Amino acid sequence: MRKVWLFQLAFAFSSCIDRLNIKVPDSNASQLVVDGLITDEPGPYTVKLSLSSKIDGFLEFRPLVSAKRVTIFDNLGNTEDLTEKEQGTYQTKPNGIRGVVGRAYAVRIEMQDGKSYESIPDLMSPVGNIDNLYYTLDAFQPLDAPTQYGFRVFVDANGVPDTDNLYRWKFTGTYVINTNPELKKTPYPLCFPIPPACSGFIFREDIFVLQSIGSCTCCKCWVNEFENKPFVSDNLFIANGKFRNIEVAYVPISYWPFQIRYRVEVKQMSLSPMAFQYWKIVQSQKEGSASLFQPPTGKTRTNVFEKTGASQVQGIFYASAVDVKQIYLTNENVKELFLRIPQANNCEVDNKLITESCVLQYKYSSNQPPADWK
Repeated sequence: MRKVWLFQLAFAFSSCIDRLNIKVPDSNASQLVVDGLITDEPGPYTVKLSLSSKIDGFLEFRPLVSAKRVTIFDNLGNTEDLTEKEQGTYQTKPNGIRGVVGRAYAVRIEMQDGKSYESIPDLMSPVGNIDNLYYTLDAFQPLDAPTQYGFRVFVDANGVPDTDNLYRWKFTGTYVINTNPELKKTPYPLCFPIPPACSGFIFREDIFVLQSIGSCTCCKCWVNEFENKPFVSDNLFIANGKFRNIEVAYVPISYWPFQIRYRVEVKQMSLSPMAFQYWKIVQSQKEGSASLFQPPTGKTRTNVFEKTGASQVQGIFYASAVDVKQIYLTNENVKELFLRIPQANNCEVDNKLITESCVLQYKYSSNQPPADWK
């Protein structure tokens, strides 16, 4: 009887508790992300629009989004409406608007839902130049693997007198490969020839031989590799307007990138104080992401805002003058090193062959060489 009385008393007290309504933020909410740049190099220039993904999502990419109109304009009244090449990717005409040092540039974005966004004009500053681009060989011995080799890439650069000397050094690696898609086969143990059409071969089942029917359009490709973090200037490394021994990239040595030749390209890009702070925070976040003791870096800045509302935006549109320097590395640079060759498959194909279309084998590849490839 005593237990029943205690239960009733507890129920009476609990029924007097008011409900506390807490509004949980919508995890599906997303923000517009703007990624755009204009330089003093020949166009076209690109502006990409996407939506930020929810934190608990499984997607590793931002969904691209289309706008009603995207326009680049400068402080002298020059404007150009960009063309949507694919969803969320807008470009100027190759002979359209071009960046000029000393002018300020901005982007205006009109969305399908009527919202309008605009960036704060960004001044294009002079850039100086890259005086020297060079590399050193680096060796690393893991505890449970063969020695790993790579090239550390450095620049010596000159700033511009009487300026802030705020720069970003952007690395792009490009290498050329030859593949053999005509040797593509079904998985082991059948190993039946299935050459793709781009290989220029067909398999004649009636006589059980490969037959050439044209030229191969996917046997030779140029593959791009991009930096995994930005590199921005630090005045600790400047003396008399000169930057010396600035490491801007690391190129691991493996078989395919050095099958023929590897091009190292570094761009020195001038930055306004706003753009410099943006890329400085991104660099700090990238460098600290793997550290347990990562220092706080603050929220990444933006210069894009909704014109008549309070919607938040991520990303940046900025203007930059550019100086470019390139060097080529060939297999002569690595011939003395032991290279970890890709393992052969089980269909008796040489382990130094790729039996897939080179365009499909690598994400950032093309069967057309860069216009300035040497």
